[in-house]
Amino acid sequence: MPEIELKKIQPNRLNPRLEFSKSGLDELADSIRQVGVLEPIIVRPMGDGKYEVVVGERRYRAAQQAGLNKIPVQVHDYSDEEVMELNLVENIQREDLNAVEKGKICRELLDKFPERFPSNNSLAERLGYSEGALNSWLKLIDMPTEVQQRIAPETGQRAIPRGKVDYDTVIRISRQVKEPNKLIDVIDHIAEHRIPRRIATQVTKHIVNEPEKSVSQIFHEVVDEAPLYLPFSKQHADSVVKGVKTQTSRKAKDPKLQPGAIVRAQITHFADLEVTDVYRKKLVDFDEEDAQREGGYTLAEFKEVWKSLHGQWNPNESVYVIRYRLMGVVGED
Repeated sequence: MPEIELKKIQPNRLNPRLEFSKSGLDELADSIRQVGVLEPIIVRPMGDGKYEVVVGERRYRAAQQAGLNKIPVQVHDYSDEEVMELNLVENIQREDLNAVEKGKICRELLDKFPERFPSNNSLAERLGYSEGALNSWLKLIDMPTEVQQRIAPETGQRAIPRGKVDYDTVIRISRQVKEPNKLIDVIDHIAEHRIPRRIATQVTKHIVNEPEKSVSQIFHEVVDEAPLYLPFSKQHADSVVKGVKTQTSRKAKDPKLQPGAIVRAQITHFADLEVTDVYRKKLVDFDEEDAQREGGYTLAEFKEVWKSLHGQWNPNESVYVIRYRLMGVVGED
């Protein structure tokens, strides 16, 4: 792979997004000092032995910061239009973007390159996304700014940060709640109170069916006064009733689920439980005692159960551990 002296390379003047976090560049620079630049940047010739970055602006800047003299490159003779397209396509692949930002980039691509992207589907195929996802992103950019600011980045993590809402929930609610101010109010409540998707769906139905009530009133009736539930499989329901299973681990929880709360264990409502403790724990830190409390398993058996329910065992994933005691079985005197 050819290398070019960094002093012969200039930054990309056509990249519309050249703001990089200092901490991110520092981390990348440290990595480059240790192992070098593993993936070449793409440059184009500018004449007089000079080159311009096309793709890989962060690597280029981090290499400078790391004190490198040369950097591996691929040289291609791109036009200005092709550089702009490549920059926008590269930006949309970034993990820290949310769906609104992706929608804005897609709109820019559609507006600037109509011959290259005559339809939403042609752009979706170029980006490697479904047309449905792209259409959702475009829909978000027409929503109120207050709603856009609540949408979480798509990091691949299931947990949504406090104060944010996943874009799919926003899209589903916006199909029913058409009035902008009411939509803002609903999304604000969901974001601030970390309302589970199931409850958000119930709230939305009530808002549509009871337009005379305020959003706050409906949230109070549906969320604050609603009983708490914990769903279990039939196998685990039997273990709960026998007193063998005294702990359950979940990827998310209702914010009202705190020590002292009374919850309804359900396939259907089969038992009442008193929550004795709620805390976060990484799966890697689960031990044999945890596995025993999860239903009389060994740790190896519990890992297999977890994988059957959630698809994989990610040791670094943090989950909610909910400890409880059995208060009574429904139907028993």
